[in-house]
Amino acid sequence: MISVITPCKNIISGGRQSFFQKMVATLYKQTYQDFEHILVDGDSEDETADLLQKHLRNGHIDTLISEKDNNLYEAINKGLKIAKGEYIHVMTTDDYFATNGFFEKSLEAMEKYKVDFTHADRIIIKRDGGKPSIKRGDERTAFFRMPFRYQTMLIRKNIYDELGPFDEKFEIASDYKFMLKMLLADKKGYYFPKIFIHSLEGGVSANRQKCIKEVTQVLFECYGKKYSLTIKDCRNIYQKKISPDLFSKILSNVKDKRILESLKYCYEHERIA
Repeated sequence: MISVITPCKNIISGGRQSFFQKMVATLYKQTYQDFEHILVDGDSEDETADLLQKHLRNGHIDTLISEKDNNLYEAINKGLKIAKGEYIHVMTTDDYFATNGFFEKSLEAMEKYKVDFTHADRIIIKRDGGKPSIKRGDERTAFFRMPFRYQTMLIRKNIYDELGPFDEKFEIASDYKFMLKMLLADKKGYYFPKIFIHSLEGGVSANRQKCIKEVTQVLFECYGKKYSLTIKDCRNIYQKKISPDLFSKILSNVKDKRILESLKYCYEHERIA
């Protein structure tokens, strides 16, 4: 069974009701239907409670938690604690499925290739009606920016049991920290070079300065401190400002080949310094 966890707050006043309805509709069109839907509401202050109660009555929500939380990741962690499935999928109210075979294809790949997670591409829908953009998964970028998003992923539940839940001190970058922990723990993934998810532009990650601060801290905690890289070094890595001097320092200090290859890719292909 798959446990689908949806954190939410103030769906209606946030202008996300149409996306939420699409998420629910496309969830129940999945060809694989052995799932539970856990929805964790952060004590919404608008008419969201009425909307959720309606979906609870018609069976579109299996478990509803409604209480105050500090951020998105605390809400997801509440869902993880009660999840009964062998696999976890996190789907926010800003997303919906682009294919009815998301679960079926992901499960098939996990069994065929004996991997711990799958991920895919997604389309970003512009709030101003502009041309949508595509965000592609790319594990080569893992150690300087988010390589893939949890909305496109199916993850074995035992990975959360082994590595622990999301770090709730982060409001934006806790999912990135969890992904780095997975990769550093040698967890293997399978990538579908296909669009599996539609996502609405924006969200908490739109706060650029906070994003820079949190991702910098994640890089420092996950490998920077271990390899004598400073907070400033980690900030420059995330902002793709790897100078020749910093690259030389990375080559001298970092011993993990996976991190080295990723930062080499950044230096040679994506750096702006």
